[in-house]
Amino acid sequence: MKLALSLIEVTPAVESLREFSYRVKEAAEGDYVAEAFGWDEAEQRAFHARDWEEKKPMIISYNGEPIGTIYIGDNDDFIEVGQFFVLPEYQNKGIGTYVLRQVTDRADQSGRAVKLAYLKNNPVASLYKRHGFQAVDANKQFIFTERRPHDI
Repeated sequence: MKLALSLIEVTPAVESLREFSYRVKEAAEGDYVAEAFGWDEAEQRAFHARDWEEKKPMIISYNGEPIGTIYIGDNDDFIEVGQFFVLPEYQNKGIGTYVLRQVTDRADQSGRAVKLAYLKNNPVASLYKRHGFQAVDANKQFIFTERRPHDI
């Protein structure tokens, strides 16, 4: 099914969507987290509570319905992307590409890099590589990437 990308909106998160933001992470990345670390519900809830307070994500909606999250942190030299999750039933439909392109276009216009990290076992790597992200570091579980302005 082809989606109308014009129906995608990215808006600030509100308190009523706190639980949704946890559930979308669990649905989109839970299996990869479980494989890498084991899924401990209390620990994941604590991570989520900290992230919600420190780096509250934006909500990605399609036709008015919340379908994902993304954190976009503006720094002087770079834009940080995190908590980028889309519900599985909306993955591979161009939504991640559309949202990521909004971020990279903004970064290009301001001459800044975009940085993000992802779990090594997560197939999202192909999305990031298509958009010019290159690995700059890694540890046992994560790949740390960067996309310099106009790298694609």
